[in-house]
Amino acid sequence: MSKIIDSRLVSVAIEGGFEIPVQASELLVIEPVDAGSRFFHESFEVPDVLEVSAPSEHPSDSPEDLPKNVINSRRSEDIFLVFVPHDQKWLITGHLDVFLVNNTSYDVLYNHFRKEDTGNWSGIDYGSLGAGTRLLIATITRDELPLWTDGCLQFLFHKERCNEVPPPFNADFSITGKKFYTEQNYRDSIYATGKGIVVKIATLSMETIAKDAPKSDPGSTGKDIVNSDDFILRHKTGDREAEVDLHIHELVDDPTSFEKVEILEYQKNYFFRCLESAIACGFLKVTFIHGVGNGVLREVLMDILKNQEGIEVFDAPMQKYGVGAIEVHIRHNQ
Repeated sequence: MSKIIDSRLVSVAIEGGFEIPVQASELLVIEPVDAGSRFFHESFEVPDVLEVSAPSEHPSDSPEDLPKNVINSRRSEDIFLVFVPHDQKWLITGHLDVFLVNNTSYDVLYNHFRKEDTGNWSGIDYGSLGAGTRLLIATITRDELPLWTDGCLQFLFHKERCNEVPPPFNADFSITGKKFYTEQNYRDSIYATGKGIVVKIATLSMETIAKDAPKSDPGSTGKDIVNSDDFILRHKTGDREAEVDLHIHELVDDPTSFEKVEILEYQKNYFFRCLESAIACGFLKVTFIHGVGNGVLREVLMDILKNQEGIEVFDAPMQKYGVGAIEVHIRHNQ
């Protein structure tokens, strides 16, 4: 045995210099009373694995700032739960640190509830988290994972100056338990030191952040903006024109936290929000870059557009975009 992993697992060295995790209950104590005793003369001071103390559930009350490059490159305002194994070699064993990451421009008051087997909810934690910070909210064992895979996080947002008061946000989450027992699910992330599992809890771009974008000059579009939802302005490229790249890495900071079905849903919602905003803000043309891929995203966009009145759809110029973009002309804004 080379080291203790947790209260149930130890690491055992085998041929070739490799180490494997083994249940402590499967180890045999060999007394030096036979011919094989010469291999076990070396003594090791190993603490009783049953005496390993459980970490505190609230190990820290001090948030730490996210790296400046993470904040400066923020494309959307997101909140995450991040699970980071203590043992970065054996990722599916040992204790995990649980971080709450606030990659938004808002200070946050949070309230964490855990869903019980009875269907009721129990309050677990509450506190505050500054804009662009992360907080270690718990250190847990693998046995405690089921207590952290189903829950609800509530948020209140604060900023010294904003155009509108953001509404409270309620986010239920459910994480598949088996996700924690596949090493490929642990990935390097800008939100963790080492490899971890990143779970997106909330994205505020669709609900809140668009309301804080600078208001445009109505004279620049040739008509008054009758809707304050000016989400499309962040993609403006010219007079009453915009270009929106729907590749997921252009929309979020950490796309590795998305499942495939979540990526498509996010892209669809982002597209629809841009389209509505472009109509409301008097835009005449929006180019949507959907990429080539398997063509699913393009089909989704075309299905949405065929039900829109006053809109024409064309393939974007091939010399600039290849076959990976469409142009949406909003005729009734002329």
